[in-house]
Formats: sequence, structure tokens, C-alpha cells
Amino acid sequence: MMEQRANEGYIITDSIHVGDVEFVIGENETQYGTMFVTWRCSNGTDYYWGHYFNDLFAAQKDLVARAQEEVKYLELKTLPLNNGNYPKRRSVNDDGTDVFLWGKIQHCKMLCPHVFSVDTASHGGIMVSTMAAKSIFSEAALQCAFCEAGYYCFEEDCAATVALRELMDKGLFTAPVNYYWKPGEYEKCINECVQRYYPEYWQARKASLADMGAPADPPAKRGRERER
Repeated sequence: MMEQRANEGYIITDSIHVGDVEFVIGENETQYGTMFVTWRCSNGTDYYWGHYFNDLFAAQKDLVARAQEEVKYLELKTLPLNNGNYPKRRSVNDDGTDVFLWGKIQHCKMLCPHVFSVDTASHGGIMVSTMAAKSIFSEAALQCAFCEAGYYCFEEDCAATVALRELMDKGLFTAPVNYYWKPGEYEKCINECVQRYYPEYWQARKASLADMGAPADPPAKRGRERER
């Protein structure tokens, strides 16, 4: 029998462990009816990234979906990376220097396994290994990219925001909070850009979230709950 736990007034009624991470369902009887939440949990006491529902089945679907996403993430970590931490080169000049998709890469940052943010002197974007892309991104998101040299490529400024939105939805990327971005501002900027330039993707995303019972725009964080 599971030891009874509680957080923010919610009684933990079910849980799934994946690796070192736990996902839980909480239930709270209120004057407005029974409310439900799913959290990611560390060490059995640290609850964060809450998804809130007023229907038990919707919460149960979300619990399973979050566990499945974590399984996919752990599987991705076991896949070999191309050229270490850098996307594969597209070709080589006559003098032997590398030519990359948007020019010679000056900066490359891994956002999560097989997903890279790259910058060149004139351009850049987000590149995703084709062998892992369909395990990370929805078909609607991949339609916003083009495929070349073994990567799905989301160009900076516009298409890259679709990739970032999906990574945030799946808990694979955390919106920055710093001297430039206040809490919530980065995610708001991403949402506005996606809605403006990729309305068909935005509608597909809303439909997918509705199927899981999750809101398209997350509710305000409660208490000291960690930012996603």
C-alpha cells in the first residue's frame, strides 16, 4: 500500500516511476468539486511542473503521457551522437574547410540529446537528428522544418520557435529567466511568434493538448512551484 503523501492540499493517489524520476497524481476535494493535478517529483518530496485538471481520467492520461515522454527521453540519451556535440557537416570546400548548412558553425549548444541550437556568422536555427526527430517532435512540428544533411532544420526567428514550444511542452527545455527575461516572458514571446507565423501548427498543438485534457496556455504557477 502506497504511503499517503500530500502537497499543496492535494493527496497523492497514484504514481509512476521512470528511472530516477516519479510522476504523481494528486486529488483535492474543494467547495467547487474534486480537482486533480499531475506533478513531476524528485526525492519523493519535491513536486513541480504541475498540470491541473477537473477530470480524473484526463489526469490519468496525462500521468501516463508524461511517463512515456520520460521513457523516450531516456531512450534518446542512449543513441549515439553525430560528430560529438555538433551536427554533421554538409560538405567540404576544395581547401578542406567545412561547409555547414547555414555557413560555418561558430556556436553550437545541445538543448537536449540530438537537438542543437546552432549559430553561424549570418544565420542559424535548431537542428534535430533525423534518427531521433520523430521520437521528440510531433508530425505537425516537423512540417515546419526542412530536412537536409541528416537533420530536420528549424530556421531561427520563426520556425525555431515551433521547436522550442514543443521542447517546453515535453519538459525537455526550460524557458530562461534572467536579467533579460522575467518569469513567463520568454514563453509568452514564443507563443506569440508561433501563433503569428505558424497558425496551423498552433491549432494542431491545441487539439493535441485538448485530447490529453491539458490547457494550451498553462495556468499561473501556484506558490513556489518551479518554472518549467
